[in-house]
Amino acid sequence: MPLFHHPRGGNAQVFTKDRDRIVAYALAPAGLRQLRDAGLRAGDEVPSRVLAALIRAGLAHSPSAAEAAGQARFNFAGDTTADSLPRCQVTGSSADVHLVVHEEATGPVAQLLAPEPRMLLRRTTTLSLPAVLVYPDLLAQLENAGKVPPGSTAAALLRDWLRLDLARAWEERSRARHTPDLPLGQDTELPLGS
Repeated sequence: MPLFHHPRGGNAQVFTKDRDRIVAYALAPAGLRQLRDAGLRAGDEVPSRVLAALIRAGLAHSPSAAEAAGQARFNFAGDTTADSLPRCQVTGSSADVHLVVHEEATGPVAQLLAPEPRMLLRRTTTLSLPAVLVYPDLLAQLENAGKVPPGSTAAALLRDWLRLDLARAWEERSRARHTPDLPLGQDTELPLGS
């Protein structure tokens, strides 16, 4: 599970595992507020789909490698955040994925790419848009305008991601936080102090 980290005087982050490296997502103030309102405190685990919902909403951003911060000691077993995010079609990474259209000899090609493959294609790139900024109507407009080749695998992968119901993750977190009423005895018991 991802881990909520908020050091005193420091920026709030959520650590998650992306393949074999640990990534830190910076939290926007509204993202921090949402985690606090959901009852999470520094050191708590964040449900993977909740982090994915924050990323898609732009409230968790700027993924950067976190190994230098000593986070490799944490156990990220069960962390499925990357399964709820678009993945690079070349490296498989889910950090900082863009919808990229680049020119090849056969014409324009659309792909979902992480930073490393994007650097290799920068000279032939005609469009590079962070995947988290894409929404269904924008994708349709880009295809209709010829900016994104219609029927591309990248567009289909983005549409599948946009169909994921990540809002449900917040509801599940809220239900998990709710504690049942404590059993206080039967109505036939004598009141205290009698």
